[in-house]
Amino acid sequence: MHEIDYSAVCDSLRSYQQPTGRYAELIPKLQADEFIDIARREAQLDDFGDDDFLQPLRSLLDSVARDVDFSEQGLSGFRDHIVRCLVTKLRMQDDFVRHPEILEEDVSDPIVVIGLPRTGTTKMQRILSSLSDNDIQKTSLWKMINPAPFPNVPAGATDPRIFAASTNELNSEGRPEYHAAHMSTAMEPEEDGLMCDSTFDDWVWSSVFAPSVNYYEWVMKRPQMPVYEHLHRMYQYLQWQDGGRRNRLWVTKNVQHIAHLEELLEFFPKATLIHCHRDPLVSIPSLAKLTMEVWRPVLRTVDPQFTGQAMRLWWGTAMSRYMESRRRLSLDERIIDVPYQRIRHDAVNLVQEIFAQVGRPLSSDQLANVRQWEKDNEQHKNGKHEYSLQAFGLSDEQIRSDFSEYMERFDSMLDPT
Repeated sequence: MHEIDYSAVCDSLRSYQQPTGRYAELIPKLQADEFIDIARREAQLDDFGDDDFLQPLRSLLDSVARDVDFSEQGLSGFRDHIVRCLVTKLRMQDDFVRHPEILEEDVSDPIVVIGLPRTGTTKMQRILSSLSDNDIQKTSLWKMINPAPFPNVPAGATDPRIFAASTNELNSEGRPEYHAAHMSTAMEPEEDGLMCDSTFDDWVWSSVFAPSVNYYEWVMKRPQMPVYEHLHRMYQYLQWQDGGRRNRLWVTKNVQHIAHLEELLEFFPKATLIHCHRDPLVSIPSLAKLTMEVWRPVLRTVDPQFTGQAMRLWWGTAMSRYMESRRRLSLDERIIDVPYQRIRHDAVNLVQEIFAQVGRPLSSDQLANVRQWEKDNEQHKNGKHEYSLQAFGLSDEQIRSDFSEYMERFDSMLDPT
């Protein structure tokens, strides 16, 4: 297996992220023991199960104190996020102790959308998820943010996690640039990587919540099997909450899976993988623009050049790992490769083909749901997302170098429009 030199990758990126000089100011406000005490009081629970999360949590907190120039709003939101993850862990542990049958749930065969970000993965996931809740299981944002049910909810009441998601920082409503690039609302399906935040051991923290080069380097050198074991348990937990499998497949998405195919297939051995393809010369600057909007409330100032270089280096290394794993594990026959232009212009037929391939051909009513979703969700309905390589200090040569193997292998699928 080819090993990536993450130290070299991060040393290159550090030249674009200047030290904040705020460590002494921030670290007293980022203490693991304080967050744990707050979470225990809020949840009125004490048992985390094991303490495997402590080292990752402390590494995360130390890293962001060194690297992240938090705005006042960003620091407050980050602290709340840490507490929310710890409360989730406590509530989950309580449910697992009281209901050991959760671990008997079969979640081995999801439909999993993968690919670089900004390659049509969101549309692919959401149009596949347009079937009814009786047909499939969906990773709605409200479940990803708070996988554990809130206590003392009256029978028949609307789940309060839905409202909580509507006020979360990941909700795009009220943020026009973010909303135009990626509509993210409580009921829409979202990345399942958001459920990995409570491990404190996943690069979703650096890519979404708090851009820390030190944390990214630390976490990418660690074994990721425990994170995928956690993700598997989360799907079992959500399925159990929703009345069990009932012959329904999960439809999921996580762009970070491209760096961890072996781990993904270890815990989801019968998964159907849908790889969305688009030219990185387009997808990487598009991602940089979206990431700036995600980071804007978190940081005092968002640096376009750092953002562009981070997306180039982080996702270039992820794609290198993907290409090596796909080759080593002989996965060509397992992966359905889909070009962006087909997702954009032929999505209904594509959905039919995918469900037929997994042995679940669509009925006329199900197909009508797919067609209606396509009609209601035309591209740019929330505004146009505009970007360029140059705006982020990126060059054609850099992208072609970082993604050379991928671009050569899938050249026929990489229409640049």
